[in-house]
Amino acid sequence: MANTPVAPMGVGKIIRTGFRLYRDRFSTYLPIGAMAGLWSLIPFLVLLPIPFLLIAWKVSPAIASIPPVIWAALPVWLILFVFATAKSLTNLALISRLAFGTLVDSAETPREARSHFMPRMGKFLTTYFLQILLITAGFLGNLIIAGITPFMGVIFLGGPITIGGVDVSSFPFSSLIYGILFLLAIIALAVYLAAFIRFIIGLDLAQVSLAVEDRLSAWGAIKRSEGLVKGNAGSIFTIFLVVGLISLPLSIVANLVSSLIVNAVALEITLEAPFFQSIDFLISLSVSSVFSILILPLYQIVKAAIYYNLRARKEGI
Repeated sequence: MANTPVAPMGVGKIIRTGFRLYRDRFSTYLPIGAMAGLWSLIPFLVLLPIPFLLIAWKVSPAIASIPPVIWAALPVWLILFVFATAKSLTNLALISRLAFGTLVDSAETPREARSHFMPRMGKFLTTYFLQILLITAGFLGNLIIAGITPFMGVIFLGGPITIGGVDVSSFPFSSLIYGILFLLAIIALAVYLAAFIRFIIGLDLAQVSLAVEDRLSAWGAIKRSEGLVKGNAGSIFTIFLVVGLISLPLSIVANLVSSLIVNAVALEITLEAPFFQSIDFLISLSVSSVFSILILPLYQIVKAAIYYNLRARKEGI
């Protein structure tokens, strides 16, 4: 690619680089993104016939009424879900590796890059589940910390606040006290959200690190991501925010198309029909999948550009 960056980039240049890479190698990245999207869809597409089977068997949708054969198939579905997730993650990571290779003038073909990935598919899956566990733990931990802010829960619930058994509302400056406590609650919530977003951003480059650096373990990739992000979370958040805003019109169009198709189907099928919700879900899933197939490669390329930029700043690559 012409004008390949060889120095640390600012926020605007990272975004422009991501879009330029996607434009210049659209025919390379889009099929890989499509594979990632289709693999992630397979477990849910497998579930779509179940409502129709229940209707054909005249089975109540209540959990207790679901036939044992469907429950018996659950372990098979879980295995399929895990395998499909691993394949999807591997394809997404492949995009990041290809983009990073272009940025450092060490471009690979998809076949060459993929040969590095097959032995590490389990690592991508392990990293993904570790990220989910850490995000869940971080969410609960920050929520607990935010929840112990004095009177926050009581304020949002509108309940009375007492000090020494005396209702604060009876104090001479009760309005000021309530105002201060409410402000403390808002500050605590803002700090919680900022800390949680920072925590997520710190994990976000783990898959890119694993894709680019051959000797990392799943936990090593997470630590590597956190180390690179340290001190740069604000700019990374800005990059993702801008890319999200730029891609927002496409999301709006996807939702509009989905609604139009669902409404058209609704003209032929009464909304009370037991399988209408399944059809609605299928249409929404299909349209959103087309959107995700178009946008996912862009995010992976932008992540690769961020990763390149952080390493250029901190390690001088």
